[in-house]
Amino acid sequence: IKLTNMNIITLILVILMGLALGSFSNVCIYRIPKRKSILTPSSFCPECGKKIRFYDNIPLLSYIILRGRCRNCKTKISLQYPLVEFITASLLVLAYLRFGLNWDFVARGILILFMILTFFIDLKHRIIPDVLTLPGIILGFILSFIVTSPSVLNSLFGILVGGGMFYLSAILGELLFKKESLGGGDIKLAMMLGAFLGWQNII
Repeated sequence: IKLTNMNIITLILVILMGLALGSFSNVCIYRIPKRKSILTPSSFCPECGKKIRFYDNIPLLSYIILRGRCRNCKTKISLQYPLVEFITASLLVLAYLRFGLNWDFVARGILILFMILTFFIDLKHRIIPDVLTLPGIILGFILSFIVTSPSVLNSLFGILVGGGMFYLSAILGELLFKKESLGGGDIKLAMMLGAFLGWQNII
């Protein structure tokens, strides 16, 4: 899209929204594998358990001001926190520049958030939680009714093709290596990608 004064204001809002969603994503990445509520309690230091004050919870800025350490116990804060905030904001900006402010942007934004959560949880815990992929499959398919692409049929075939390809890969891997080579989480992740992107893109 061409950047006008109005679009620049919208872009700034997208950046701020991305940083806020990145901060919330960090909460989800920490709590989902532990099966804890992502809404309550409010943010706290995982080391000392002290509640994080609002002025110490400003995305990116608080990490820099605190020099990457908890204000209370001085424990080093993982680089993951500012990294997730930066990545989320950056990818949402790219989605906005590509699609503008419409339902295609919303759909891609949701997919971006689900993929960031999945990546960092899988990286740390080697799991892909159903609480992300199953709602993601449903959301991707529902959004296909209102986005430009993929179409409803394309999204439905994307779910089937994505899941089918990975399911066959899992069976072949098990036959070849005599052990599980691809988990069910990977299959459902491929189904989610197919729902959002369509069968051609999932291939």
